Amino acid sequence: MIGKYFLDKCLDTAIEKHPWPHQIITESLPTDSFDKLRKSCEPYLNAGNKLIHLHAKDFKENNINWYDEMMELGETILSNAKKLVELYPTYRWFPKLSLNGHVSITPPLPYKFPIHQEGLDKIWSSVTYITPEKNVGTKMYNTDREESFVKEAKWRQNSTFIFCGEQGKTWHSYESGEETCRITLNFFLMKDSDKNYLRQP
Repeated sequence: MIGKYFLDKCLDTAIEKHPWPHQIITESLPTDSFDKLRKSCEPYLNAGNKLIHLHAKDFKENNINWYDEMMELGETILSNAKKLVELYPTYRWFPKLSLNGHVSITPPLPYKFPIHQEGLDKIWSSVTYITPEKNVGTKMYNTDREESFVKEAKWRQNSTFIFCGEQGKTWHSYESGEETCRITLNFFLMKDSDKNYLRQP
């Protein structure tokens, strides 16, 4: 079961403290499930120069053959939200939660998503690196300035970068390389919103 597999990986992976609490999970998804998603995403490696988010409702018309997996994985994350955030020393919480999930297609350089600290409505953020084989990971900083760069959660296919956003602390950015798009699977536990694909009752 893909949901339990991913959850167990999250719960069994230690928190890294520098420069702020985060996890880097390897082999995040079962190999067969990951390969299925990777193959569906590879046609989008040359998708152009605009940031694209493909949500579960968009999968069929865009030939992303991963709807059932997206639903199972999302339901597991949402129903285990407290376990996931309680791994962290500090986290936000809301009385009712929802989950944003999508495949993100980041265009090649010169496009860059600027340094940011995460929206205040997000409590837990997860980014799984899908394709290509080599690209740029997630860059971590101490402030919102480039010169405060500390380290990168390096790109490795089927690895996942996770953190709980903290105001004024979890500064990060992402970008692709020069040759192709950067494709990831993203989940965000958030304050309840009817814009998200899964919601607590």
